[in-house]
Amino acid sequence: MNQNNWRIIQDSLGDGDLNMAKDKAILIACSEGKAPATLRVYGWKRPTLSIGYSQDISKYIDLESCKKNNIPVVRRFTGGRALLHQYELTYSVIAPIPHKLFPGSLRGTFEKISRAILESLKIGGIMGAEVAGKKNSILGSESRRSPACFSMVNHCEITVEGKKLIGSAQRRLRSAFLQHGSLILDRSPQLTHSLLKYSSEIENHAVLESLTFNTTDLKQVLKKDLEYNEVAQWVLKGFQKSLPGNWSQGSLNSDEFGLIETFLTPEV
Repeated sequence: MNQNNWRIIQDSLGDGDLNMAKDKAILIACSEGKAPATLRVYGWKRPTLSIGYSQDISKYIDLESCKKNNIPVVRRFTGGRALLHQYELTYSVIAPIPHKLFPGSLRGTFEKISRAILESLKIGGIMGAEVAGKKNSILGSESRRSPACFSMVNHCEITVEGKKLIGSAQRRLRSAFLQHGSLILDRSPQLTHSLLKYSSEIENHAVLESLTFNTTDLKQVLKKDLEYNEVAQWVLKGFQKSLPGNWSQGSLNSDEFGLIETFLTPEV
């Protein structure tokens, strides 16, 4: 594959299992030389809780609460902790390893993509966003056990005025990587909190406090409601500006569709 070429896939709102299957299929196809470097943006048809690749669902997720609130649970192909996808735009970047635009390490790739996201936010009028320099607990020692993604600011994630705005995760295979992340348009901290299990009352209260006061969203930052398509344009323009190449709209190929059919079997 020509490393100057980038494929853009701009999806609409989709079901959680299909969203995860598409990201995984693009990664596998790219690792086999059957798909180009790809930037995909997408949304979620209904509120969905995603959990990390190795996260213990029985230990950290309140499945009864998820069922009561009609919220499906899907497992990501990347690591990390539980995240409620609701009012958001999700981006995914898939590229071969090695790739001339990216360092050879997870950390270096994370930083490169974070710089592209910063450029996207600037296009949307957000000038005060920053890339976190190191892992920074926003829950103190309780964050080490927290099941929630937004209880920790990881290296190279995006903050605004010290509050976590964007959570991202990466999976690296021998010959390709996938990084995807969530740009939160608006939040439901109480709902997110109710879907998780906690090891103690201290952790329970700390997670709710953090989700309420130590995270933020695009609506809160810009003081206005935003539409999915508007934010998608920020991301597409920001990445094209930050990662030079031949960018063009595209779609999934037959190899990727075949993989999706395989992956749609529930994993959790």
